[in-house]
Amino acid sequence: MPPTGGAVVVSNHESWLDPIILPLALPRKPAFLAMEESWRLPGIGLVMRAYGPLAIPLDRTGVDATALKRALRALEAGALLIVFPEGGINRGELRPFHRGAAMLAARAKVPMIPVGIRGTAEALPLGRILPRRRPITVRIGAPIPPPGRGRAELARATEDAAEKILALRSDPAAPSAE
Repeated sequence: MPPTGGAVVVSNHESWLDPIILPLALPRKPAFLAMEESWRLPGIGLVMRAYGPLAIPLDRTGVDATALKRALRALEAGALLIVFPEGGINRGELRPFHRGAAMLAARAKVPMIPVGIRGTAEALPLGRILPRRRPITVRIGAPIPPPGRGRAELARATEDAAEKILALRSDPAAPSAE
């Protein structure tokens, strides 16, 4: 994890616990790019409001230029920006990644940091209100250099992030993805 400077932290998303657990594993307080519906959810909304201006609501019904501008400003100011590129909670297997995280990294000229989270789906499965005691692992991989801004370069960086996250999440005993 770079000790200073902006970076897009990309992670799998298997539970509502992920946006609570992931910041605890990071060396500094991150910013969030999260679906605007999160602010209306009990617990998660409380976390988002606690982050104040570092929590950036994203309207997923189209291109949200306001959210993207705020995210770029946060990255340019040196923030770690958490993005869950699956666009929602998966149900055991990674969903296809959206290219928005790679696009933000390219525009801000910052690396993407892949993170694999394991165990949050068991600790707080969808439909459950209170978490259970279960082991949770958060593994941070090596930075992915800022991609170019072309469509093929963004797609390649997005695929690279997905592969590294899958490796980090799948085998907690494996060395960090490089």
